[in-house]
Amino acid sequence: MGKIYQVVVHGLRGEKMMIDLCNTDEQFQSMTVKQLKEKNKSEASGDQEALRLIFTDKMLDGSEIKLSEYGIQHMSVIHMVMKVPGGLKP
Repeated sequence: MGKIYQVVVHGLRGEKMMIDLCNTDEQFQSMTVKQLKEKNKSEASGDQEALRLIFTDKMLDGSEIKLSEYGIQHMSVIHMVMKVPGGLKP
């Protein structure tokens, strides 16, 4: 049994969720934002389309971008925020 790679997601109400991602370094290096969002769906409630994941100062928006490209490592902290409507119309 190997190491379990995890990230910590701070939820909308300040709760902390541990998300288990994978068991090997190779799997972790190939983990995409889309896969993280799928794993987060089972943990988080609410309108999934309005939820955004933020790591440091970057929004995790590219579905096929690897987590490692954002600098995410084992036990990194990711913040979940709600996208709210607003702004100027073009």
